[in-house]
Amino acid sequence: MQHTWQNENTILIWFVIGLILVLIISIAFIILLKANHNKHIDNQQKIKVLNQQHHQKLQLSSVNIQEKERQRIGSDLHDSVINALNILFLQSQAEKNETHLVDSIQETILLTRRISHGLNPPLLAYAAIDHLIKDLFQQWHVFYTIQVYIAKQVVIELSEEQKMHLLRIIQELMNNIHKHAQASQIDFHLRLSKQGLAFSMQDNGIGFSSKPDYKGIGLQNIQLRADLLKATFKYKQSSSMGIVFLFVLPQN
Repeated sequence: MQHTWQNENTILIWFVIGLILVLIISIAFIILLKANHNKHIDNQQKIKVLNQQHHQKLQLSSVNIQEKERQRIGSDLHDSVINALNILFLQSQAEKNETHLVDSIQETILLTRRISHGLNPPLLAYAAIDHLIKDLFQQWHVFYTIQVYIAKQVVIELSEEQKMHLLRIIQELMNNIHKHAQASQIDFHLRLSKQGLAFSMQDNGIGFSSKPDYKGIGLQNIQLRADLLKATFKYKQSSSMGIVFLFVLPQN
């Protein structure tokens, strides 16, 4: 009888020990789950903060770029159109050579059209990107010999926003060439395929005296628009002369 009672006590003790072990394991498991949950929440919060900071930087960069573009447009209007109009006025007062006056008027019209198209590309919603690019370059033919090559395997549908960013990038490249490259010729290659859109743009100018300054407002503008498009780009020195710009927009 006593032996049976001892066996029951032993079983009860082991049962209690087992319950305690299960309880300890359960508590440890709950603590671990809570710790992982808290860590996950902390990581999510950090990601949220980083995304907010990145968004704020993009907004600030966008505002700065818009201000710089306004300054550039004002400078273009002052340096190109207003000066050209002043010259026309003086010529109209001093000269009677109507042919020369007409040529000056036509040149001023081209300058005004280039700035106007830069502000608001015509038929943006309806025209294909290759036609828009050709029209953009048309405004620069008075300054450069421009060769445009297009390989169009497929029709790529782009939104108005995507078209605008692409045109602004090319405009920024043209502005950089016009200000710094001392070039006379530009070759532009556009490729539209199932993989996406890609283009290269090369001038025959003086090239880089050193590595490009990626802090410049022009390259900041290009970088911002490329980020918004989820595209990639790079500059490289040409083996002959000038700079080559390579741009890739993958097809989603």
